[in-house]
Amino acid sequence: MNTRRNRGRDAGNAVVETAILAPVFITFLAGLLVVMRVVHGSAVVAQAAADAARQASIARTAREAQAAASTSAMRTLHDRGLHCAPSVRLDLSGFNRPVGQPAVVSARVTCAIRLSDVGLPGMPGVRTVVKTHRSPIDPYRGGG
Repeated sequence: MNTRRNRGRDAGNAVVETAILAPVFITFLAGLLVVMRVVHGSAVVAQAAADAARQASIARTAREAQAAASTSAMRTLHDRGLHCAPSVRLDLSGFNRPVGQPAVVSARVTCAIRLSDVGLPGMPGVRTVVKTHRSPIDPYRGGG
């Protein structure tokens, strides 16, 4: 008889423990999901900035550089599954230097990563990630 009574108490304790630990575990998983999404998004934005800077650096003119860099950044973000409305800003002042002299171009990509679908109380709805990359301009670019 005594063992039946203890089993009932153990079952009740398990229910209470589950009721306490389940929300903690769910919160932990949601937090882990947020961290993974931000880390992944940051890496993708960094790659988009690097791709944009590289495409701009091999262009012949500043106008071509602007178009190639923006297209490249958008393609990288889309191909890697990061859906955001990015901003691509370029510093193309290196194109003002004479051909043959060293110069650089820099690309700054800004992307707002959505976190609202995770749904944790107190969690921000978006996390803005900004990455900048510099690349040397081809010193032998020609006017074509």
